[in-house]
Amino acid sequence: MHRFLKIALPFFAAAACSSDGGSPGGTGPGGQNNNTTAYAVSADSVFLDRTAPIGTSLETSVRVALGGQPAANVAVSWFTAAGSGSLSAKTSTTDADGVASVTWKLSDTAHVNTLTATAGTGSVNVKATGTPGPATAISAASADSTTVVAGASTLISVRVVDSFGNRVSGIPVAWASSGGSLSVTSSTTGPAGNADVVFLTATTPSTYSVTATAPGLSSVSFKVIGF
Repeated sequence: MHRFLKIALPFFAAAACSSDGGSPGGTGPGGQNNNTTAYAVSADSVFLDRTAPIGTSLETSVRVALGGQPAANVAVSWFTAAGSGSLSAKTSTTDADGVASVTWKLSDTAHVNTLTATAGTGSVNVKATGTPGPATAISAASADSTTVVAGASTLISVRVVDSFGNRVSGIPVAWASSGGSLSVTSSTTGPAGNADVVFLTATTPSTYSVTATAPGLSSVSFKVIGF
């Protein structure tokens, strides 16, 4: 019986040691656990702050180093902030130069998208500003029917947006009226996607039509009553 115990105890001890490996995780140089290793994660300036149309797919890379040297075979985790688009993968592995890459598709909303890359205890944020797509629609941004005292003026506004409803700036809008007078015959949409004109009615009561037209888009009409 004593001889059996002497043989069995070393066996059980070895088995216990082989199962006590802690939680699994990606490894880098020297087999170190990525979750606790103090990697330095950085991005080249070309990736830190970019501008591209909404929905654009951007190739994005980061560099991982350990002790000042490129760290190969390190798992990099990627995370997008809320409303910051989608990724081709949640993780990727560094190559021999310590570079890991992912394809980042920007959201359909024109705003700043943020992506974070992490490896061990290191991380870096990169940004990309999504700009509106081509203008697809024009609509009234002020009341489409207004009543004023004859001889008074009123501000009329239109808004131009892309297919996702993002407001588009820099679009020329031509104005025309059936009577009265316009402050300008053309204005350009600003950062809010709006273009404005001031319409002045005649001193005698009348009803007018004011029309706004943008290139390639349908026109918008407004009714102004001077009483």
